[in-house]
Amino acid sequence: MSLKSGNALSAKKMYSEAIAEYKKVDAKSPLYYYAKFNIDRIETILKEKKGIKSKPEEILPPHTSLQNLPLLSIIMPVFNIAPYLDASILSALSQRYQNFELIIINDASTDNSRRIIEMHRSHDSRIRFIDLDHNTLGGAGIPSNIGIHAARGEYIAFIDSDDWTLPDAFANMMEQALKYDADIVIGTFCTFTDDERVISPAYDRDLLNLIPKNKPISLQQYSKLFRLSPVPWRKIYKRNFLVGNKIEYPEGDYFYEDNPLHWFVLSKAERIVATEDIVSYHRMAREGQTMNAAAYKLSAICCHINTIFNYIKHIKDNRRETIFTEFYDYCYRNADWVLPRQVQPAAQCLIKKHWASIVNRATKEFPLKTNRTAFSKRIIEYTTTYPDIDLTIVMPVFNSADLVRDSLNSILKIKNLKFNVLIVNDGSTDESLKVIQEYETQYSNIHVFTQGNRGAGRARNSLIPMCTGTYTYFMDADDTINADNLIKAVQSAKNNNQDLYFFKYRIEFWEEQKSRDMFNDDTKLWVKLKDAQTNQEKQKICSQLINYPWNRIIKTELLHDANIFFGGTIVHNDIPYHWHSIVAAQNIGYSNDAVCTHRKFTARNQITNITDSRRMGVLEALRFTHEVVSHYPQFENISTNWREFSSNLLKWAEERLPVDMLEIYKDKERNLLAAMEPA
Repeated sequence: MSLKSGNALSAKKMYSEAIAEYKKVDAKSPLYYYAKFNIDRIETILKEKKGIKSKPEEILPPHTSLQNLPLLSIIMPVFNIAPYLDASILSALSQRYQNFELIIINDASTDNSRRIIEMHRSHDSRIRFIDLDHNTLGGAGIPSNIGIHAARGEYIAFIDSDDWTLPDAFANMMEQALKYDADIVIGTFCTFTDDERVISPAYDRDLLNLIPKNKPISLQQYSKLFRLSPVPWRKIYKRNFLVGNKIEYPEGDYFYEDNPLHWFVLSKAERIVATEDIVSYHRMAREGQTMNAAAYKLSAICCHINTIFNYIKHIKDNRRETIFTEFYDYCYRNADWVLPRQVQPAAQCLIKKHWASIVNRATKEFPLKTNRTAFSKRIIEYTTTYPDIDLTIVMPVFNSADLVRDSLNSILKIKNLKFNVLIVNDGSTDESLKVIQEYETQYSNIHVFTQGNRGAGRARNSLIPMCTGTYTYFMDADDTINADNLIKAVQSAKNNNQDLYFFKYRIEFWEEQKSRDMFNDDTKLWVKLKDAQTNQEKQKICSQLINYPWNRIIKTELLHDANIFFGGTIVHNDIPYHWHSIVAAQNIGYSNDAVCTHRKFTARNQITNITDSRRMGVLEALRFTHEVVSHYPQFENISTNWREFSSNLLKWAEERLPVDMLEIYKDKERNLLAAMEPA
């Protein structure tokens, strides 16, 4: 492609050759404007080298009446998108509306994206570059929130880093936003695929045609706004509106985060303006897009439905009926979309069960009102599609063929307790998958799923949306449990309505064939628990326990409602789960019985033995955890423990890093600890 070739030559400062390539772009091509823009940019660079000053460009057409144009913050999350990134960045820089900052967040790309961003930043000071060390959880949600927090503009926009935005897009939307003091302006878009390159209108065009254009409208008048495609790159948002309503993307290990954002915004917006202006050309069916995710991971839509419900249930004004009516329709439509795509019967049944539990909770909050006559029948069907169970056990498996039988056999000793086991094979290269599939064939309550190797944290996270037991327990594939003590723990937690319940553990040193009770520090803390009277006191004590996930069960409703996940780093991915579950829990219980026997190895590969660059992951594990837990009012109760834990862990990790990484580590460590200091 001539545009791509021109960009490559321009990066090498081979300007004459670059201009020749840009001139090959046909005038009828959608890329023609960007080729022309690049030629003008190169000519400006060459003039400035000769000392010739360029005339300032118009930011809007001469007929506009807008004065003192506000700053627009354009946010672009980037992850492994190098082949398309030049065009996307240039489409932002070539906007006719020129008073903007372009905030590019590189989500730890492993391709050439970073260098491409740096090249453009060197040419244009409006680019602000945030380069993340580790890939964040989920899709674009967390890096987008980082961009929102960094934004300085009065308005916020988004660009997908494999799309290109039309030159007039933000000028047109900003004109509408300022004219009508809009909280949000919604435009349209076109789509295309890499192979065919046929441009098609937006897939929600017919619905958008029913909505009045270029004037303020409200949700009560046009509730079908909820049914528009939720994508953020067709909209601009007033920043004060987002900040004032504490609206941002939900953060977790899932995708389609723009669905809840869409509902948060429309549920609160007072002044909405729709336009017919095309904002961007959206690339469809690209390899790596979330549409291509493993089918069972589409269960994440249940997390979003639940997140939306927990948001809208607090809306008590005259929009409440409108919002809940549309919410029920949204639930119905998403079930129709997700369930036919499932290839495993167990996944389909578990998704139905979770879906029904959310809708049943919603109907208690607001009576079901819908024109869909089959809705009530569907709720009953989905509620009964999978048995009610007391406990879901989640187990990631990676190269544990010689040990996982012991783990599963210990679980199967559970009697008089309804339970299921969700196993994810995390890219094992031994016989692990074969072993666990044998158990799946033999036992109807064991379900096996697979993914490429992404680490235990992400493996567990992939199954969280399908947890349907009253409680959930996360167990390692090389550990065993005392079934009787686990049964007692679940029964005690249920009887006392506790949402987090701790128990003791044992340690087995595999090679030495020795075992012991809990580590000494945890034993001392356990003694203190018996004197703890309040939940705050229990939080303070439990937060100091070693952050093992298998020393507790969590109420599944809390797991889902608080969007509790494990971290995305290879090391220390249990830190977010440990601290988040504690700070979110309102009723903590505990038992003096040991449930899990955790095996420790010296010769076998184990995460705790890592002493290479992966140990840098401690920085992201602590950053992400702090970002999540510091928003809780209860955080102040454990904040001293948190900072002490973080400081000690950073020192511990430093001793396990290669020498050549220490300088950059110490610099990042200082910045992280400074960010954790009380405001």
